[in-house]
Amino acid sequence: VAVAKPNSIAIRIAIVAADEADLVATRRWGNEWDIAAAVLVAGEAGAGVSDATGAALAFNQRDPRAYGLLVAAPGIHAAAVARLGGSPPA
Repeated sequence: VAVAKPNSIAIRIAIVAADEADLVATRRWGNEWDIAAAVLVAGEAGAGVSDATGAALAFNQRDPRAYGLLVAAPGIHAAAVARLGGSPPA
């Protein structure tokens, strides 16, 4: 399903949480304050949520950045992690 590209990563996450898209993924570094609330909503809606490597997101850390983001509909998160793959750039 193609979805118009909104400017806000939080809006994109909410679109997945609302079951209007299958996933949103990025391999860019991002700040926790841009995604925290939307990630909570998506997780409560049953979406798989992780950083770009498949690791759980950790908030309130000394470094507020996360390497990428993957929010996916139930059942496809693991396959999406494998497809996105990779470690953060050095």
